Amino acid sequence: MIDLFKDRYKLSLLMAFFFLIGIMASLYQIYRLPHNLMLADGYHPAMFSVYVVPGITFLIGVFTVWTALNYKNEVIVYRDKQTQSDNASRDTDEANRSVISLESVTESLKHAQNEKDIIQSGLHAICKQLEAGQGAVYMLQEEDGKRKFELKSGYAFTVSESNVISYEFGEGLIGQAAAAGKTFYIDDVPQGYVKIISGLGSASPRFLLIVTIKDQDRV
Repeated sequence: MIDLFKDRYKLSLLMAFFFLIGIMASLYQIYRLPHNLMLADGYHPAMFSVYVVPGITFLIGVFTVWTALNYKNEVIVYRDKQTQSDNASRDTDEANRSVISLESVTESLKHAQNEKDIIQSGLHAICKQLEAGQGAVYMLQEEDGKRKFELKSGYAFTVSESNVISYEFGEGLIGQAAAAGKTFYIDDVPQGYVKIISGLGSASPRFLLIVTIKDQDRV
């Protein structure tokens, strides 16, 4: 019963039902009025206004209820369409947020002076667009016929410049992504696998995205 009063549409239907019952009961009482007054012919000129005024009132009431119920249905349909439109807009916004704007990346590279600045500026621009807490770029290096990927730049990456971090093809997730030439997305990163450290503390990321950069088919 309490839920019925919370649902205004169902409550409106219930009130409309009682209103129609009231109209039928009133019409019956008006119909019985001459008999109750014991009028010989069942009608008296003075009864004309008794019939006309309530009749017009009832018609207005029925029209009002019918209009209100139809308007309620229109409002529900409008709200459903508005909700669908809002959901579609939100999905579109989220989809757009997942796409990297090359113009923004290109703009960030205009003031780069060397290869290191290019990598650093591009990485920062991409991480900001993805709202990534941390990022790194590994570049292909070849020595004595061996190929490996060496860390060249980091975003919020806590590694000193004197340390050299590298992976051979097939070694670790970096090497596996390079060997497969594919993108790896991990949404269940083990606690402590990677640490993001800032001036306010440290935390472990929940998601990891490894993307291979290709020149045609060459990683």
